[in-house]
Amino acid sequence: MVAFDDLLHARLGGMQDAVNDWSETVKKLKTLQEKAENGMQRKAEKADWKGQNAGVTRPFIKKTAKEFGDAAKEAESIRNILRDALAEFKASKKKLEEIVDAAPGKGMRIGTDGSISYLIHPDRRGKDYHGPDPKQADFDKVHSEMKAALDRATEADEVASRALVTLVGKDENNFSGTDYHSLKDAKAVQDAKEFVALSRKGAHASPSELAHANQLLREHNGDRLFAEKVATGMGGKGTMTYWAAIVDSHQGNMPKKELATLKDLQKNFSLTLAEATHSKSAQMQQWKKDVIDLGDRQFITDRTKETTGPFGFQITSSLMRHGEFDQKFLNDYGDKLIDYEKNTNAPQLWSHGGQYYDALNFGAAKNDGGRDPMTGFLEALGHNPHASTEFFHDKEHFNYLTGVETKKGPEPRIWPQDSASFVPSPDQKQKLPGFESLGHALESAVTGHNYEDGPSRNTSIHSAEQAEIMNRLVTTMSKDTDLVRDGMAGSLGKISAEYMSDIHRAFNPDKRDLDALFPNSGVDSQLREGDVTRFLHTVGRDPDGYAAVNLGQHQYTASIIDFHSQHPDVYVNSLTSRNPDAMKSAVATFAANAGEIEGVIGAGRAYALENKIVEGDDNFNTALGKAGTWAGSLAGIGVGLGTAPFAGPSGTIAGGLLGTATGEILNGIVGANKNDHLAHQVYRNGRDWEDLKIDTVTTTQDSIMLTNLGHSRDAGLYMNEASTAVEGGFGSAQDDVERYFQGEAPKIPKSSND
Repeated sequence: MVAFDDLLHARLGGMQDAVNDWSETVKKLKTLQEKAENGMQRKAEKADWKGQNAGVTRPFIKKTAKEFGDAAKEAESIRNILRDALAEFKASKKKLEEIVDAAPGKGMRIGTDGSISYLIHPDRRGKDYHGPDPKQADFDKVHSEMKAALDRATEADEVASRALVTLVGKDENNFSGTDYHSLKDAKAVQDAKEFVALSRKGAHASPSELAHANQLLREHNGDRLFAEKVATGMGGKGTMTYWAAIVDSHQGNMPKKELATLKDLQKNFSLTLAEATHSKSAQMQQWKKDVIDLGDRQFITDRTKETTGPFGFQITSSLMRHGEFDQKFLNDYGDKLIDYEKNTNAPQLWSHGGQYYDALNFGAAKNDGGRDPMTGFLEALGHNPHASTEFFHDKEHFNYLTGVETKKGPEPRIWPQDSASFVPSPDQKQKLPGFESLGHALESAVTGHNYEDGPSRNTSIHSAEQAEIMNRLVTTMSKDTDLVRDGMAGSLGKISAEYMSDIHRAFNPDKRDLDALFPNSGVDSQLREGDVTRFLHTVGRDPDGYAAVNLGQHQYTASIIDFHSQHPDVYVNSLTSRNPDAMKSAVATFAANAGEIEGVIGAGRAYALENKIVEGDDNFNTALGKAGTWAGSLAGIGVGLGTAPFAGPSGTIAGGLLGTATGEILNGIVGANKNDHLAHQVYRNGRDWEDLKIDTVTTTQDSIMLTNLGHSRDAGLYMNEASTAVEGGFGSAQDDVERYFQGEAPKIPKSSND
């Protein structure tokens, strides 16, 4: 511990001189390194030597040249350590000086040993004393600030000391070649070594050691050097052996504090390994290969349990639930996992381990114990959109996981019940933990963002691969609505919200000028009305799915009306010189689509209530309310033009929109409905068809009033047109549901006035 007086009166000039001297040494050694490598070594390699010159001299020269390089690295590392330590000492010393100088003004005195006392004790103050009167809280604050300064200097001192010892090494004849770019790097390496040492204790680690290991991981969250040193220090096999031992030794009921530590340890270890996979070093490439190759190996850490132990795939997937893993690693891992499952009795195999392995996923829901490795892997895909798009673009992967039956392909996956009473082949229509994770992965694959993040303007521009997966998703799940498994609808609803431009196009009967009417810089997924109807009706039966589609529909309607009101040259002015007529036609199209989409999901909501799929309308209302945070990000995505200007058919350049109107509309649905513009309640009664129509009319008219159109002399014309068009859209929804379900779904709910 650096002493108070030593830091306060430290003379750092000598250390600055050392930094300067080492900087000069680095320059000289790099010059010698260049001469050795480009001169001596290159000449030796080109020389036509025979005998001992070839067998002894050439390797010696090569080794000598390398030593110059290692010497330069070591010298530079020493300079970097001293430089950063000096900066820390200076900052700590300056802070301490400021605290000491400010103390008298606060009525305090700081002694030479760092003790704090009254400048004038209350007992010795005269009656006319009007100076500062510090309280205990003031003393505590000054003490805390002093301690922080001393701790900072102490940590720099200790890290620098250990780093310099490491740099010198134990080899008296060779330079270490260790490369530290900063004091931070040195600490990362030291802490990684400490974690690796703790990991070797495995099941024998004490609670305090587990807590310390977790703290090391947490402190270095996002530090790639630390992450790489942890992973490579443990090795692929060591990583898996460690986690198998932790799992084995912590089963059953545990104290809440211990469970919380293990849950946090799992998360932070996952984040660390995810960061490490982005390293391109040879050691990390070997780690990735080893982890994948060991997927089918069973890890038995307690020999008294004979054949009881998790498989490598189960261990690795349980450590994939957090963080963004490398794209290639995820796809290589997923390929191997699926290939293994297809060639074994995997669902039964994953249950192997019996009661000793209640869970590989600490603190999770009771039906997500982590024994099904597909769940953790899909969570990892959900956090890496590039990896998930690549993975699901493979049709076999898509079909295998979503349950699509094909004549030539393998049988779809049988998802197990992942709980204490592990059932390998349960009813696939029930809610199984992997289905929600499958939804997360698909959401990431087609939207281009981590499923836990909200959408943005850039992610609204969809690639050809994303659009192709979206088309396949809607097409297959409309043909067999049972593929919308329990737990997936929330993600499918969000997907639909972000593809609302494509959905509007699908519902528009006039396919001319679609690019002008529904401008989008991305690739259209080419959806068909019948497929979309069946898909949205099914998604709308789920409260979260319904909420997402509802909000997405109104976001898009508000944005597209706002867009054309600001940029009439993109579409409206190309139709007629009389702008109001053309704008009225455009508004009617958007309003009719709004009515049709709301009608279809409204029918799905009513179906769920009538058939007791969802108990009580309040579940839908609650879902609308809790979607508020996501809706906030949804408000900013516009109409799918991204941040770049869009050139319409007439050549007009249209910039992006701020989404003000959209924000107010969405707030009126998910918020407390106290907005000045939106003082009414909407979408609170899913059973009444007439109420749904009125809500859609009202919200669509609000979208008009919040744009330039609402302030024009033709505002009333636009409002009337929207009302009529929404009514027509609901009629079309009724026809769509009856036509495309052909008696499979219930009839459209009747109004309470009928």
